[in-house]
Amino acid sequence: MTQRQKNAHASLVKQVHTSIRYQNYYRNEREEYVEMIKGAFGKDSSVALSVSELIILVDYLNMNSDTLPTFTPKQSSPAQVWKMMQLWEAKARDKSDAALLSFCKRIIKKEYETPNQMEFNEAQKVILALEKMK
Repeated sequence: MTQRQKNAHASLVKQVHTSIRYQNYYRNEREEYVEMIKGAFGKDSSVALSVSELIILVDYLNMNSDTLPTFTPKQSSPAQVWKMMQLWEAKARDKSDAALLSFCKRIIKKEYETPNQMEFNEAQKVILALEKMK
C-alpha cells in the first residue's frame, strides 16, 4: 500500500468509529459490530477491510445506505482438493482420509467431513502446510 492509500485507510477507519450508527449502537455492542462486519465482509474488524469495503461500511454507518452486502465465502475448487489429495498421498505416512481431515483440522482449526467442504482460503492454507512437509 502506498502512503496515500494508508492515509485514506486510516481516515476511513476513523470515520467508521465516529459515524452515527457506530456511536449510537455499535460502540456499546462489540459482539454485534463484529458479527455485522463478518456477515458483510467476512473479516473480524474494520482495520482488516480494504479501502473500498470501508467506503461501503462508512456509508452504511452514516445512514447514507440502508443495507450492507452479504458475504459468501468461496468454496474450495476441485483443483485445490485434487492437489491436497496428491500432496497428502506423496508426503503422509498414514494416507487415509481420516488422517488428512485430522491434519486439516489442526491447520485451520475447523472440522469437516470432506475436503470439498472447506472454504477457498482454508484449502490454500492446508496446501501450503502440505507443501512445507518433508
